[in-house]
Amino acid sequence: MKKQLVIISDMEGASGIFEENIEEIINGSDKWKSQGRDKMTSDILAVCDAAIEYGIDDIMYYDAHYAGNPESNTVLEKLPKIVRVFDTPNRCFYWRRIRGQADFNPYGVITVGQHARNGEPDAYFEHTIQSPPIKSYWVNDIHIAEIGSAILNFNGSKYIANIGCAASEKEAKEISEKVHHISVKDKKRKWEPSSEETYDLIKKGVTDALNNYDNLEAVDIEGPFKFRMELCQYYHFDVSSEFSWKGHFEDQIAYWEAPSFEIGSEIFDFVRERIMISDRDLEKLREERRNGTYCSF
Repeated sequence: MKKQLVIISDMEGASGIFEENIEEIINGSDKWKSQGRDKMTSDILAVCDAAIEYGIDDIMYYDAHYAGNPESNTVLEKLPKIVRVFDTPNRCFYWRRIRGQADFNPYGVITVGQHARNGEPDAYFEHTIQSPPIKSYWVNDIHIAEIGSAILNFNGSKYIANIGCAASEKEAKEISEKVHHISVKDKKRKWEPSSEETYDLIKKGVTDALNNYDNLEAVDIEGPFKFRMELCQYYHFDVSSEFSWKGHFEDQIAYWEAPSFEIGSEIFDFVRERIMISDRDLEKLREERRNGTYCSF
């Protein structure tokens, strides 16, 4: 019986990438090409190598960092031959399309290179999808960001492991208490190993998680799915025109409902298009960010 593993990656939580070398996560930059991609690839390889040794025979991979840019943040040629990449235009967040390409019941999901939600303390590059303008994002009263978006898209599947900065563990555990978290850096403890140092750590952690598979639980959130998006200071929603989905707007909060997470995620894009900021407030925000006084949460 085929065992399909789904891997979904971001990059801010990848090994060896910190504030002082932020250019390594900027898709297309020189340091991203020469260093960042290799670090991301090392993390993904560690997961794949552990999975293959365990007996996984099919791996589906979605690279979610800088979605909308066609070039992968991972050197795909270095990955094992059993790895297949989800087919979305320019790697966009088309969650329903992504879900449809995987098995109906995949063996499980692993998230890699994950960062913490906007406002989390002691985190590297914390944000929620894009912060600002997004302050927080909720589904059925579960506070999610990139990790939650990935896992709830595979609602009903086992969440095997989360790999990223120590602060990302909180969101992962709130989604599934039994998920195996593997930290590759910890700002609070000032622990910042290289990607060469974390390869074995990740491989062992994934092996341990897979060996504990029978004790894991499937993430199972019952519908309907009720979404809420809150905005950062100075931003507001444009509610001047009608909309076709079930929900309503306040000045800085949007609410909507959908029968599935995938459909609700598609509505997310339409809600996001309504985010506005005046020229005057934009100047205030820029000035506060230059001065280090702006708070996005």
